[in-house]
Amino acid sequence: MRDLRVFCSMFYASHYLPIALYCRSDFICSAGFHGDSDPYPFVMPKLLKMGSPAVYVSSDTGFYGLVKYDADNCFVLGPAYSTPITEEGIRAYINKNAISPGLQGDIAQFLGGIPQYTYNQFLNLLVYLHYILTGEQLSVTEAFSITDTGYQQVIGQQHTEKAYQDRENQRQHGTYNFERQMLSLIERGDTEQLNQFLMESLLAAPIKEGKLADTPLRQAKNLLIGTAAMVGKEAAIPGGMDIEQAYQLIDVYTQECERLQSVEAVKNLQYNMLMDFTKRVAKQRLPAGISKEIHTCIQYISTHINEPISAIDVVAFFGKSRACLFKKFRQELGMTIGAYITACKIREAKFLLQYTDKSLGEISSYLCFSSQSYFQNVFKKHCGFTPLEYRKAYA
Repeated sequence: MRDLRVFCSMFYASHYLPIALYCRSDFICSAGFHGDSDPYPFVMPKLLKMGSPAVYVSSDTGFYGLVKYDADNCFVLGPAYSTPITEEGIRAYINKNAISPGLQGDIAQFLGGIPQYTYNQFLNLLVYLHYILTGEQLSVTEAFSITDTGYQQVIGQQHTEKAYQDRENQRQHGTYNFERQMLSLIERGDTEQLNQFLMESLLAAPIKEGKLADTPLRQAKNLLIGTAAMVGKEAAIPGGMDIEQAYQLIDVYTQECERLQSVEAVKNLQYNMLMDFTKRVAKQRLPAGISKEIHTCIQYISTHINEPISAIDVVAFFGKSRACLFKKFRQELGMTIGAYITACKIREAKFLLQYTDKSLGEISSYLCFSSQSYFQNVFKKHCGFTPLEYRKAYA
């Protein structure tokens, strides 16, 4: 017979994920928590209604899992988070678990020490734990019905009914042509024409948007989040923006959007998001007709810009002859690989000078220049003025 208390302690020691043991619905012990009382007063009733393994996703306090050892005993895991814990998340955890607000510092330290898990990682951990405890091998799809096609039927019914009602009431989406024109301007990096296009759209007949939420604020937020993803993937990246930078910018605007509390603020953020993407595309614009091979090399350079990357590294990544790549690079971009790497580093330096307060030494070190003085000389040669002059003019 296993000592389940020891198992509980050993699990936390190896995974750093809080865990508690229950006999039926009675709390027995826990490991990794900030106190000795029952750590799951609001989660346990929900998990007990499910099978084993089971997962419960809270809207504001992460996700939790339950795995039974036998008919009487079970383990509960969590909270787990896929992103860093926020102040709002800490307050939600305190409120839902009826914890004294005076312990907020302790709770913040406790939650901040939990490793991040993606949702899929967490599900796989539950399936693994189920196998260790019971000997039954399950797949994630079997355990959690991820591939259940019932939703397709439900969505199909909702879609058919909505399409019928919209046709009857002459309500049709009217955004497709607007979106195509907007995406075309962003892909070209044409900030002036985009601004004019957006201003003219405000004076034109209102565009009929689909219903994405039940409140005006949530509707505005959902539209911005969808637009940010569309602009980044369908316009900015094809226009030459670095892939990782585009995805990071989508994330930043999504997070900022969620913090806003008025429709007006969301609309203002959306305008700024569109113009920001377009300006960045303009700075990174690639020549038309660039080959797939060179585009791949460019992306490789962009993702290694804070490393001591050289033309030799790009040739090794390219996997073909040095002469072939050098010739192709010069033909399509009009410069050598080394010159392009330097241009990318200077472009990144401009962003850091404009949007952060990092020192010249920090920027020089981050971008792997041999010295701060060399960085300053290269920057002035490319831009016509020193890094500090640039920061003063644009920050």
